[in-house]
Amino acid sequence: MWAAGAAVLLALCGGVAWNLTRFEARHEALTGPPADLMIQPGVSAAEVEAVKGGLRAADRYLRSALGRGADERVEVRIAREQGCRWPMSATGPATAWAESHFLCVNTMSPTWREVMAGDVTAAQSIIAHEHVHNLQGQVGCVRPSGEHEWLWLFEGMAVHLAYQAMVAEGRWKDGEAIDQIRRWGVDDPKLGPLQDYERTGTGLGDPAYALFHLATRSLVEQSEGPRSLLEFCRETARGRPWREAFAGAFGLSPEAFYARFEEERRRVAGRPGA
Repeated sequence: MWAAGAAVLLALCGGVAWNLTRFEARHEALTGPPADLMIQPGVSAAEVEAVKGGLRAADRYLRSALGRGADERVEVRIAREQGCRWPMSATGPATAWAESHFLCVNTMSPTWREVMAGDVTAAQSIIAHEHVHNLQGQVGCVRPSGEHEWLWLFEGMAVHLAYQAMVAEGRWKDGEAIDQIRRWGVDDPKLGPLQDYERTGTGLGDPAYALFHLATRSLVEQSEGPRSLLEFCRETARGRPWREAFAGAFGLSPEAFYARFEEERRRVAGRPGA
């Protein structure tokens, strides 16, 4: 997917790809998952391997746990000299983002540089997270930013499935997920109840993502497992109202889940009354 209003012009010459957004990069094709890496000059071999590792780990886990991955090709831009799309900057705040057939990695972001220096598995998990968004886009359960109805679950899917992909690779342990959720700040007093985050909340950063992770993990454990997430996506993609799709996929209404989840949240956070 390209910048709005720009016709696609792609010329391959000497291993360098150009388009009207002037993203100068060399091309490397992957088969599992189907992806085209566009790698800018200055990106290190270790960074490329981290991106590949995250994509492959996510693809293996999604196919094993959900029964399918992102089957349509994804363009993965690994940026250093410039932003993935004009007029974005290579030094902007976003570390990575994704659409159904597109994934951007900003190797100049402070977060990316920090994880590459200290924890390559965390870098791979960032890529795995974005590849889950690729899958969500390809099955049709992405909402425009101003039209979210179940934002916490949209992002929670990506955090949870990316974490489990690292578990499946033997990089992290499932039993340590709650420790990570606590470290990210699930007990932050600024966080409201989960139902407050159906339409917004990502701006709260790590505490919000910790909350979304815990909620999605809890939801999967209470239902038929991770495939229920894909079933929910497919039903919303067919136009079914999300609350009905939720009840059908997970076996309880959102309101019933919210009430049950807040009890678990208090227990995990160690709050009085848990």
